[in-house]
Amino acid sequence: MRQHKVGLLLIAAGILVLYGCAGSGEQSASATACVVPKSKADLTVGDLKSLYDCKRPELVAGYQSKDHEIAAKYTAWQAASQAPQAPGMHSQQYLMTYVNPVGFAEYTRFATNDASMPVGTVIAKEAFTIKGDRVKHGPLLFMEKVGQDLAPQTGGWRYFGIKPNGSTLKVDGKGFCHACHQSWPGQDFLGYPVPAVRVVSR
Repeated sequence: MRQHKVGLLLIAAGILVLYGCAGSGEQSASATACVVPKSKADLTVGDLKSLYDCKRPELVAGYQSKDHEIAAKYTAWQAASQAPQAPGMHSQQYLMTYVNPVGFAEYTRFATNDASMPVGTVIAKEAFTIKGDRVKHGPLLFMEKVGQDLAPQTGGWRYFGIKPNGSTLKVDGKGFCHACHQSWPGQDFLGYPVPAVRVVSR
């Protein structure tokens, strides 16, 4: 009887070791997912694309965790860039740009002198930063073309955003956002993705 109990204990211990190792492996795999493969300075467009594809489900889940209707809508829009743009004016954040059907064709001309976005255009930019070998989620930023009558001080554009946790981001459209965007009047105040990551114009 004693030997039988000892045998059962050994079997149970073996099962715990087996599943403990398996669980440890799953946690390890999860922990290493979406790790930045090299220093920021050495990241290629392909590296950024792979990293973004890995992290995007988490980004979108965060943006959609509250009741923002547009957070659900923008994921059906077309991308204006093939990969995230390297850090620029947006607080060293990498940006992935999407444009709604109203404005996609005009936006992807990437015109520098005669751009004229139609009223109703909405542009979304997913943002993230890289800290060491990890990705930190950033806000979801929007520009909406509402026309001069509704936004005379910002070139007809309305600026707004959503935090990584789905909450509303307070945006100073006139004093902060448009202060930078007014540098591109010929582009209808748009800051395009850099040429290396732009989609091919149609």
